[in-house]
Amino acid sequence: MLKIADRLDAFRTPKVILQLLGYATLMLACFLLLLYAMNLRSRFYYNASNYSLLFWLFAWAGTVGVGLLLLRKWALLLLFLPGIAFSVVLYVGLIKSSGMVVWVIAVNVLFVGLTLAVPSALLRFWKTLRW
Repeated sequence: MLKIADRLDAFRTPKVILQLLGYATLMLACFLLLLYAMNLRSRFYYNASNYSLLFWLFAWAGTVGVGLLLLRKWALLLLFLPGIAFSVVLYVGLIKSSGMVVWVIAVNVLFVGLTLAVPSALLRFWKTLRW
């Protein structure tokens, strides 16, 4: 008879972890597509702001999600893009604004650190993936 701990060990395999992250990324892609569709509706009816970046974020999340489900190395490399982009934005923002409160800087650095830490932690599964 299997114990609960034995069943939980099955969820710790690299393949399962990467596929769960792939499903989560696909859910994010669906949410971003919904936001984009709602933005299109508000642009047509109410002449609202143009948030077409949501479509590109949807395309990125969908591509990464499918790549992680298929266990591809390029999907893990694509996971680094937001962290790199946020790092550049944070660096430029810190240079241009000198009067920023310290806790705001700390929150921004924590956010950028998290967007870079998740793909970095997944690099240990690099040999599990294929091109």
